Amino acid sequence: MVATKKKFTVVFADPPFGRESRGEAVSESPNLGILYLIGYARKRLPEVNFFYLEPFLSMAEHLQKVSELNPDVYALSFTTPRRDLSFETITKVKGLGLPMLIIAGGAHATIAPLDILKNTAVDVCIQGEGEETMVELLQKIQANLPITDLAGTINRQKSNRVRPLLLDLNFFPAWDLIDFENYDVAVSKKKRMAYLLPIRGCPNYCTYCSNPVWKLAKPWIRQRSPENIADEIRYLYGRGIREIYLRSDTFNVDIKWCLQVCDAIKKLELKGMTFQCNLRADKLNDELAKQLHDINVWLVHIGLESANDRVLRGIGKNATQADNVRTLEILRKHKIKVYGFLMLYNAWETNGNLEHETSKEVEVTLEFAKNCLRDNLIEYISWSITNPIIGSKLYDIAQKYDIAVHNIKIGNCMRLSGVSEQQMVEHVKQGMILQLLNGIQKGMITKKSYKRAAQKAVKILNM
Repeated sequence: MVATKKKFTVVFADPPFGRESRGEAVSESPNLGILYLIGYARKRLPEVNFFYLEPFLSMAEHLQKVSELNPDVYALSFTTPRRDLSFETITKVKGLGLPMLIIAGGAHATIAPLDILKNTAVDVCIQGEGEETMVELLQKIQANLPITDLAGTINRQKSNRVRPLLLDLNFFPAWDLIDFENYDVAVSKKKRMAYLLPIRGCPNYCTYCSNPVWKLAKPWIRQRSPENIADEIRYLYGRGIREIYLRSDTFNVDIKWCLQVCDAIKKLELKGMTFQCNLRADKLNDELAKQLHDINVWLVHIGLESANDRVLRGIGKNATQADNVRTLEILRKHKIKVYGFLMLYNAWETNGNLEHETSKEVEVTLEFAKNCLRDNLIEYISWSITNPIIGSKLYDIAQKYDIAVHNIKIGNCMRLSGVSEQQMVEHVKQGMILQLLNGIQKGMITKKSYKRAAQKAVKILNM
C-alpha cells in the first residue's frame, strides 16, 4: 500500500493560558490577528490545512494538539506581557522533536524580534501585519525556496525591509474555526458577543500607546467598506451572535464614513442585535450619536485619560477636557452609556524637558470621575497607573530619563519628581475603590464579572 502524502499543515497559536483564564480579558475573544491571517491565506493557498490553537488550552493540551497535527509550520502570536509564557511554549513545542519551521508573530515579534531570536528556537519573526508576508512565506517553504530575504521578516541572517500595509481590508476572519461558546465578555448585554474590526489604525500618536504593528508604514488609517462590514455582521448574526463590539481603536475617525456604516447596519434590520464601539471625544456630534443609538449601540468606550488640559496636550491626546465633557453630555442625551478609561501619573517630554502629571492633577481627575459617575455621564470606569510599555514613545522617554520602576503593590510605573510611591499607591487604591463601589451600587457585579471584582478587592486589601 502506498502511503498518502500528508497535506501541508500550518498551526497558528496563542500562548496556552489554561482553563483558569476564563472570565479574564484573554478569553473574551479569539485572536483576530490570527483569524484574519487564516482567512486571507486560505483563499490564496487552498491546498494548505490551517488550524488555530486557542488561548484557553492548557500547556499539556496545547502540546498534545501540536503533536497530533504534526504541522509543517508552527506560528505563535504574542505580546510583550506574555513573553515568558510564550518563550516557555516555544521551548516545549521545539522539544517535541517535530520537523517544523517555528514562526513568531504579534506585537512582541514586531517590537523585539532580536529578543525572540536570541532566546528561543524561533526561525523567523514576522513584523507588522502578517497577511501577505505569511502567504509568501508559506509559498516559498512549500517550494523549498530560500526565505531569508522575505520582506516583513527578520531571521538570524538578515533583517528585511518593512512590507507595505494592506490597502484592501474587505475580507473576513476565519470565523468558521470558532465556537463562540468558549468565549465570554465581562461587560455585555447579550450572552454571545463577537469583536469586529471596521478600521485598522489610529490617526494619533499618544505617548503612552504601544502601536508599532500598524505604524511601521502609512497610511495610518485604513477603513473597510460599509457594505463589507454589514456582510460580516449579517454572518455573525447567523451564527447566533447578538452583540458586536466594533473593536477598532477609534470608530469615529471619519464621521461621514461612520454614518455610512451606521446606515448599512440599519438596513440589515437584525432583530435584537446590539453594539459597543470605541470613540474619540473630539469627533462626535448629535447626528452621529443619534445614528449610533438607532443601530442599538448601548455602550461606547472612550479614552478620557485625564481631566487636565496640560496633561492631555502633553501626552498627544489631541482632545481637551471640554471635548471630554461635551461628548459625555451628548452621549447621555442619546441614552448611550460610557466606559471611561482614565490614567494617572503620565509623563512626556516638552522641548527636551521631562514633564509629568502632578498629584494635584491626579486628584482633579479623580474628582471628575466621581462627578461623572454621580451624574450618569459615565457608567463604567477604568482607572490605572501609567506603565511605559515597550514600543511606545513613553517607553523611550522613560529609558532616556531612567524613570521606569516597579512597585510591588501597583506594578510597573515611573519614578516622578515630587511624587512619592506611597502617593501613587494611594491614588491607585482610591481609583480601584471607586470602580468597585460603582460596580456594587449599580448592580454590575454579576456572575460574569465576579472573578475580576474579587481580584480587584484582594489587590485593594493588599495595598
